[in-house]
Amino acid sequence: MQNMQHRFALLVLLHMQVCQLLKDCEWKVVLNDFDNLGGDQAVFFRQHPVTSVASVFQNLTDSAIDLNDKNSHYLGFPYYLKINLTCLTQDAVKVIRKAHLTGLRPIVTVRFEASVNPEHQKPEQLQIEMKGAPYRLQGPCASEEVCQMCWYTPMPMMKRSVMMEVLVESNGLGLEVDSKRFLMNINGYMKKTETGLQSSLGDKVTTLVEVMSLYSPTRPIWSTFNQAPVLILGGFHAYKIILVSDSEFADFTAVEVAIDSCWIGSLNCPLYMFSSSIYDAIAMESVLFIRQNQLVYYFTGNYSVLSPRVPGSSLWTRVLNDICVSQLNPVHFPHNGSEYVIAVGGGMHEGEFFLGTIRVSCTILWAIYITEEEKIVLLVEETKKNESSYYIVAYDQVNAAFRMLYHLPRFIPKDTEKGFVMLLGLEEYTDSLLIPRGLSYNPFSTIFYIWGNVVLQSYDLVNYILLSGFPQESPISYFILSYVGEVVFVTDSEEIWFSVEGSSVVSRLHPSEAWDMYLSLQLMRESKDFSLNESFVSLFFNKEGLQQLVYIMDGQGEGKLIKRNFPLHYILSYQLLIVNQYRSVYFHNAQNIRFIHPCSFSVMHLVDLPAPQRFTRMEHYCTEPPDVMDSTGFHNNMSLVVYQGLIFQLLWLHADYSRPYADPVHDPTWRWWKNRKKYAEYFFYVASNGNSSGGVYVNMESYLKIYDLQPNNELPSKIYLDKNNVYSFSVFLSIKLTRESRREMLEENSLDFVWLTIVLAHPKFVVSNLHRHYLIGRGSILYTVTISDTGQYAKQELSGTNLLKSSMALKVINAGTNCYQYTVSGPKLQGYAMVPILIGCPPGKRLAFDITRTLRYTTKQNKRYFDCTHKNPELPCFSFSDVFYPFFLIQDMVTGDSGPFMGSYVLRIIGGGPYSESRIHIYSPSEILDYNTKNGSTPQSLIWMRANRTKPPLTNSEGFDIFSGTDGGIKWVCEQNSPCYDVVPLELTAPDYFFLVEVSNRAVDNSTYCDYDLEFVIHIHGLRLSPSRAITFMKISMAILTSIVVLYILHQVLGPMIWAGFTRLIQRVEEAIAVWTATARGTPNTCPPCRPTSAATATCPGAAWKNWPPSVLSSPSRVHACIQTCLSSPQSQQPERPYTFLLCSLRLARTIVTKLALLGGFSWLKQRGSGLSTAALEQTIVSQNCKDLNPRGIGLNASARLRPVENGGWYSIIGLPQFN
Repeated sequence: MQNMQHRFALLVLLHMQVCQLLKDCEWKVVLNDFDNLGGDQAVFFRQHPVTSVASVFQNLTDSAIDLNDKNSHYLGFPYYLKINLTCLTQDAVKVIRKAHLTGLRPIVTVRFEASVNPEHQKPEQLQIEMKGAPYRLQGPCASEEVCQMCWYTPMPMMKRSVMMEVLVESNGLGLEVDSKRFLMNINGYMKKTETGLQSSLGDKVTTLVEVMSLYSPTRPIWSTFNQAPVLILGGFHAYKIILVSDSEFADFTAVEVAIDSCWIGSLNCPLYMFSSSIYDAIAMESVLFIRQNQLVYYFTGNYSVLSPRVPGSSLWTRVLNDICVSQLNPVHFPHNGSEYVIAVGGGMHEGEFFLGTIRVSCTILWAIYITEEEKIVLLVEETKKNESSYYIVAYDQVNAAFRMLYHLPRFIPKDTEKGFVMLLGLEEYTDSLLIPRGLSYNPFSTIFYIWGNVVLQSYDLVNYILLSGFPQESPISYFILSYVGEVVFVTDSEEIWFSVEGSSVVSRLHPSEAWDMYLSLQLMRESKDFSLNESFVSLFFNKEGLQQLVYIMDGQGEGKLIKRNFPLHYILSYQLLIVNQYRSVYFHNAQNIRFIHPCSFSVMHLVDLPAPQRFTRMEHYCTEPPDVMDSTGFHNNMSLVVYQGLIFQLLWLHADYSRPYADPVHDPTWRWWKNRKKYAEYFFYVASNGNSSGGVYVNMESYLKIYDLQPNNELPSKIYLDKNNVYSFSVFLSIKLTRESRREMLEENSLDFVWLTIVLAHPKFVVSNLHRHYLIGRGSILYTVTISDTGQYAKQELSGTNLLKSSMALKVINAGTNCYQYTVSGPKLQGYAMVPILIGCPPGKRLAFDITRTLRYTTKQNKRYFDCTHKNPELPCFSFSDVFYPFFLIQDMVTGDSGPFMGSYVLRIIGGGPYSESRIHIYSPSEILDYNTKNGSTPQSLIWMRANRTKPPLTNSEGFDIFSGTDGGIKWVCEQNSPCYDVVPLELTAPDYFFLVEVSNRAVDNSTYCDYDLEFVIHIHGLRLSPSRAITFMKISMAILTSIVVLYILHQVLGPMIWAGFTRLIQRVEEAIAVWTATARGTPNTCPPCRPTSAATATCPGAAWKNWPPSVLSSPSRVHACIQTCLSSPQSQQPERPYTFLLCSLRLARTIVTKLALLGGFSWLKQRGSGLSTAALEQTIVSQNCKDLNPRGIGLNASARLRPVENGGWYSIIGLPQFN
């Protein structure tokens, strides 16, 4: 019967393995360089955007892309994601082609991990979803149009994020492929050389045959929890070698570190033996620490995306130079934007540990840092008379004081056969010494562990229980926490043990009968990840569960290091089948075996879960590649470049949305399409005809931010709770129906034995309520669960910072490791779930200045609005004389909610400057107090005061006014000692001033855990002048106006006489100069002939005067004299009719103007016709000298005017008087 039980268990496992074999193919993702599509796998080390993408967008003229928009930043990322399928038994090339033709498209979701120190940018949870673009690979092709293909998406990057998690899923069409997770972390420990990429840490080791063996001991992988992009592993005997991986050891590089193998042992720092091995290796976000012997080294990676930017190291740097370091202990969680490593001293520094420099009078075996309490907990050993005593000692950093928390018993307590022993001092003890080795702490569950040859567990560091299920024969080598309820520890003999937090059950996973059975099944499958010749290297948890590193030797003596999922749930479920009792039952006259059902329920479902984003705080973008005009639907290099630019622009808009002024529409993508949205139908029409510029069509609806993701009936990975927030859901538990139970006993299948409980880590801050509902007809129980924040958490922090780590553990009574759900992907533990809860201000919330409502309300209350002369839509002006009514919004970047801030806040002017925003300078703390309160040291220095003076103002302890969402009006005063008093105007308008305003609700608002700190600039125009400066300006203005009036009167009265005298003087001078010039040149002072020699022009002497020399034309007096001579000449030399001479005189005027234009003009003509055209100058000559040119009294009447004549542009007179 025992063999039948084992066979049945084997059949169950084999059935699950066959189900897995049905899915032969899985996703494969690698990086390709931007300019090497289809090439080899790239290493993620470049961190700067690709600027050449912008030139491609210049061709997209007839599309939704607006290159003239100042918010456009179409750059690219340095890498692509290449998505393929790998299959065990089929040809992957054919499978990919078939999958594509049947509609399969990969959906890639990239999740960005926030950095340890976000500096000015608040932490955020962000992921972007991208659909894969099909791409035809280059290569020989016999007959098919598509021989080789794959899918591509950009590999996006974000500032201050060096870890990216890539989840590849199917779109649900075509081939069925399970989702798979990949890590694409930036490797800042690479450098580019002439020979290619090399490791900055040292020389690459090409083979592991000499380094590793089947007898290499197991060792832990230490790092900052979920923050280290690169993991390292040391511990190779006699070698300065570490394994470096940026993919959690999916692949890795062996490097011999470039450090000196020093031996500096002395009496002060004794060493038992020298070794080149790297004993302790700890990875952080941008720094690696290693210990060799007593020496500690660190290496800083080159991560330009992090802030503050620190240049990468070129060599390993030694620290704690004068200290003997016996051990490095990791601190798994950062605190206040910093990461920590604890160095434990040895030799003459025994009893010291270095997080600062703290000394105790004992030997320190281990140290951990509880960041939330700023407490360092030490495991210390005191030796007296060759007897060792062990203590748990806490060091309070705030008070700089030690406190002894617990004295460990000397011997191991006796087992009570209950699985645990409470250590109250009344228990019995064995003769075996209790020897602790290390400490572990889960800040989410607040469970503290002491481990060595025993496992002690505590919730308060003072009271302990012993997990007696763990034997004492082989002490624990290292201890691993998943931080979601699972605990694994490895012993010196490489046994692997498992437990669930809060449970006393301890199970051995390896070696075990269940492990041997699972290994046999894998060998039957000819799995490449399992072998009889393998060595266990390390264990660690990631988001996929427990992972194992093993070293496998093949038949040729070659070895390889691989990472594989440790079959935790397979082994536990198989152990359950082996251990549990069974009995024979008869059903339909047939004998069957029935295993005793250890689980009190059969099915567990979670229902009525809320929308996840409000509590997970995950911002989600959804994108698609641009449509291509190619009839095959395959993308080319240019369309993929456009895809890169669109994703870059989307993430740039997301990062830029943190501006203090709120947009009219609460969405980062609103600015992108606001100018082109109205042309969407036109762009679609052009694309539908295949005429889109650049061969691609950009659909504006394909780049969205999603605010309403739906729950998938699973508890979220973590829950964020603000003040008084409530998270509720329901748990549906069912037992077997009568036909399924087959005569099970009552205690095996009864609703009375199904009970749900919730265990909270911080019941002071979080409470739970459970309501039980019987559904008798369905054989089920429905629990309504409510998790509520009590509002008692005392801290108020910036969004996403310094959150209190807590947890909720959902447990079904007696479930433990007894209840499993068997699925296609394998068995899964059910009846237990632990969800981290983060209490405080959730990420993704911000305070924004509501400029739209502020303008509208301020205009309404003041009955006017005066904007600046030079308007800036993004920085409107407010008048100094008007009351300023600011309004603010609480914007939820995750859910899209945006509403008025109705809490209390303090408003301060913390900086300012006149004329322009660039001249703003930050005020000192004393100046801020002077300019904003009456408690400052300088009188008459207020910049503003409260507008509503009818009720006593509410102030904080420093004297700053406290406003609310309904009472926030302020009036600008700029008193005598304020910086905005007496600003000198630069133009004819009143001066402007730019104020830097800070708004904060810290310590004055009790409605939230969030410290909403906002800084924004206000442009104030129309500042008043000081009284003294205003009087001075008035005096100067009156003097200028009086002077102008006096000068105008003088001009009107004396101007004509002065002008006439001045003109005559100038004429005399010019005539004298002309005469002197003619005399000097020897020109005879005679007049030219009056009548031309040609008979054709005899009727007009002006035609001859046209050719008079400049010596005559240069002086009006000489022209006048010559004309008089002609008129007094004999009748034969004069014109026949007098008025004809007038016409000729007008022609003479034209001639004079032409000549003078050639000569550059004379002063007498400039005085009379300055700035006039040629025709106007002619008219001036005629009107001013008509009486001189017509001595016979023939004048022009008022209606006479010049008229152009077609022959050569001459002029004639219309409206001549009649002659008798």
